[in-house]
Amino acid sequence: MKKFILFFAAFLLILSSTLYAQQGQMKSVQLTIGTGDKSGGLYPIGISIGKILNINSKIHKLTPDVIATEGAVYNIDKVLSGELMLGIVENDVQYRAYKGLGEWENAPQYDLRSIISLAPEIMQLIVSEQSKIKTLMDLQNKNINIGIIGENTYYNSQLILNSYGLDNYTVNYDNQSTSLKETIIMLQDGRLDGFFINSILPLYAIQQLSETTKIRFVDITNANKLLIQYPDYKITEINKSVYPKANNPNSTKTLSVMTSIVTSSKTSNYAAYIIAKEIVENLHILKTLHPSFKNLDIKEMLKYNTAPIHPGAMRYYVDNGLLN
Repeated sequence: MKKFILFFAAFLLILSSTLYAQQGQMKSVQLTIGTGDKSGGLYPIGISIGKILNINSKIHKLTPDVIATEGAVYNIDKVLSGELMLGIVENDVQYRAYKGLGEWENAPQYDLRSIISLAPEIMQLIVSEQSKIKTLMDLQNKNINIGIIGENTYYNSQLILNSYGLDNYTVNYDNQSTSLKETIIMLQDGRLDGFFINSILPLYAIQQLSETTKIRFVDITNANKLLIQYPDYKITEINKSVYPKANNPNSTKTLSVMTSIVTSSKTSNYAAYIIAKEIVENLHILKTLHPSFKNLDIKEMLKYNTAPIHPGAMRYYVDNGLLN
């Protein structure tokens, strides 16, 4: 046991020396960050992380470049192919990728690495007042957008509907919209009765919608089977105060899932160390960049990841007593 401890300590010392040597020798590197639709929930998270990583970019020589993408599934695929350095994803997507489920059925992505968890995304079903939809069972024969293919909303909404015994034979699925902006327009002109969306709270596009169109949020309950099958899901509520113009007399019951930053095992230890360091040491600034970050807690941010933490990031957390 003593030999193992001495070996591990020596390994960490060598890794630390390597990190500082890399910092002195390297030229500026573009740090690409994949997010999602510009009007959706992952994009503002990526923008905020980009701002944090830009604070000391002249020192650590990693220049953030935040890119709008097709969403979490795309981000993971492009991170693993080397086209992106970082991806903002929901943790249930991270889970499916690493375990070889869903979009990666029988093809576990063992090169996926996590950096840190961030704010929760909330699963929402938004309907027009004129649709008369009050519960999920009222979706039968209604026109509902279930999300954009490649985004996690598309996957989650079908799980939720299936848990209620609803499918494309009982609900008129629409997945033709290419953006949240287009989906909102379709709701406003009556082509849609409602739509699902996963996002941090509040989301500017939904705030605007609630101020110009009569909408309501529908409770997503009866989730016991989903909670057992998908441990990343948590029961939560959308407080009435988040969208005060929506026609909901009380808070809306629903589910949430954490978001996180992922990378590849091929990302350098130096880059992963710096990313973790900058986020943790500038957490007080990150909390001011979006209301959903207000209650971030570093201990919670190191939970909920399925993919192993990148060794460079792990080194920072161990050095600073955040993980053993």
